[in-house]
Amino acid sequence: MSASDLAVPSRQAPKPRAPLGATLERVVIVRPSFTAATTCMALGSALFVLLVLVKMALLPFSVSTPAEFGRWLLRLNLVVSPDLSFVTGLTVVCTFVSHGLRRRPRMTAWVWRPACVALYIGAAIYAVASISMYEMTMAPFTIRVVSFIGDPGVTISSVASCLPKLWLVAAAAVALAPWAARSWPLNRLAILCGARCLAITVVLVAINGAVCHSYIAAAWTGPNLWERRIAQSPHWVLARSCAVELAKEHPFTYACSPEATDDGDFRSPPVAASHHANAPLLPENKRPRNVFLIILESTPAEFFGVQGSRFPTTPNLDLLAAQRGVVFENVYAQVASSRKSLIALTHSTYPHPDWRPIVYEHSAFDVPALPRILHERGYRTCYAPAGHWSSVECDRFLLDRGVDQLVEAVGLPREAINSAGANDEATYQGVLNWIDAEPNRPFFAVAYVKQTHEPGMSTPQPFDFEVEVEELGRYLNSIRGIDEKIAWLLGELDRRQMLDSTLVAITADHGASLGQHGQWTHAFAVYEQTIHVPLVLLHRSLGQLPRRSAVIGEHVDIGPTLLDVLGIPAPEEWQGRSLFRPNASSRAYFMCVANELTLGLRDGPYKYHYYVDTQREELFDVETDFEELDNLADKQPERCLEYRRRVAGWVTYQEEFLARHGAWQSGSER
Repeated sequence: MSASDLAVPSRQAPKPRAPLGATLERVVIVRPSFTAATTCMALGSALFVLLVLVKMALLPFSVSTPAEFGRWLLRLNLVVSPDLSFVTGLTVVCTFVSHGLRRRPRMTAWVWRPACVALYIGAAIYAVASISMYEMTMAPFTIRVVSFIGDPGVTISSVASCLPKLWLVAAAAVALAPWAARSWPLNRLAILCGARCLAITVVLVAINGAVCHSYIAAAWTGPNLWERRIAQSPHWVLARSCAVELAKEHPFTYACSPEATDDGDFRSPPVAASHHANAPLLPENKRPRNVFLIILESTPAEFFGVQGSRFPTTPNLDLLAAQRGVVFENVYAQVASSRKSLIALTHSTYPHPDWRPIVYEHSAFDVPALPRILHERGYRTCYAPAGHWSSVECDRFLLDRGVDQLVEAVGLPREAINSAGANDEATYQGVLNWIDAEPNRPFFAVAYVKQTHEPGMSTPQPFDFEVEVEELGRYLNSIRGIDEKIAWLLGELDRRQMLDSTLVAITADHGASLGQHGQWTHAFAVYEQTIHVPLVLLHRSLGQLPRRSAVIGEHVDIGPTLLDVLGIPAPEEWQGRSLFRPNASSRAYFMCVANELTLGLRDGPYKYHYYVDTQREELFDVETDFEELDNLADKQPERCLEYRRRVAGWVTYQEEFLARHGAWQSGSER
């Protein structure tokens, strides 16, 4: 035995402790394989599942048999394929960046990985928000839409108010996905699959996307088909639009008409004052003393019996118009938007040629309002919205402009209401109570009724209109209910001995689509059913005038028409003119702002639509083609060129006009 064998082994020196920073790095920083594969795949998978749920919420589920369910699943794949392509592309990019940063662990841990998680959380929130975007605008947002809005806060607040509370859960699920993926099975699976799995996924997604895109382009040709509209990735649409605008020399500029603009319809002569030099419409002793304006919600002329509809929806108004009324057959709303229509009806002013409502600019807008004009002449003034205008700032806007009393639905009896507000009779009763408080003073009252707002309210005993679509039958019964309530209101005025002294005017804020052009809404386009509205004036003195008028008019003309009947001149600033004194070349201008900006006009039998983003044109002869199915744009290019110049001139003129009157930022390039 050697001495070395007998020696006592020396005590092994302890390993030095790692610094605190290194310990934290071991906790926070994971292997490159986990960062590149598991984190990105987990985030992408969670986001894709969320997008599938979003499209499931948007895609109509009319399924009663297994075969129909199979077809629904195929449609779901079609509308989700753009989202899958976007998520796959985003995940591939993030994975490659992570791989490139594999030798920089601190950068990966403290900058890149939190940025990835934040990016996917933002995408998750935007995915849930897209539900409201599709419902409000019928299409994803683009940066051009935001630029047209002018104040992004308006859009953010509008979308946020509609966001489901589930968006918090969705954001949390995406944020927690990487931590859930750290479990051994998922992490091991990601490492084993690695780049090969990612490459196969990309190839399969590309093939599926190409097949779905080809099918959508070939089979879903209608531009307004709902499935085609939602078959878009809201994230990619927004990102692509940003890239397109950044590539321009002058971003956010209009592309209305590169040739020229023609604003001759607005510059001379001043249309609002064109009747001042003419003789009064009615002798002073026959003019009405009071005015009662009824604004119907979502009521197109197509379904209004007194306007010549094939449906007998207004038997009472038919009789009243024959006895004491004038029916204007060709009146158009400026835009299928309640708040924008309010500006045209109250101020005889065309609204913003974009998404911004002027009611948000109540402190600066200085065009005289109809209630202010009448208030200064001794009239009591009242607006009675069946809905809740305080939530959209219309109450402050009106109270600052000559409205003495605002009677909202929250203060009215609510025996029968829909989701939009009080029923018509309750709204009218609120106005009658206000009239009864001072019956000896002349009054100007506006009742904004909601009975035709979705969901439509039927009469107790529905009339059989012999239509196959249940929604249409319910809607027609709602209009018939409107007719009964108006007859009741006139009876109440007669009982108060005020009917013969009151001019009653009936119109609508806009129309509504009930299956035409594949839509069941009112804000997606400028077809007849969305902007062609009724206008009926009732007063005994009007019996000497022609009972029906085919003059082309618009919302901005209603204020001057009412003042003309009263013998009061319209303000010089107003942009409308009395429909009793039309110009030789009367045209109506209108727009759509719910998805892509669409401009249009009606000129004689022709109706023209110009889609700003795509520069697509439509031209219809609505006297022979009321359903607007035969597009004449290719057959009449010279007429389209003239009309394109006119709608472009309307936009440019209106920007200048609103800038002069405090409702547009002067000099803004659009």
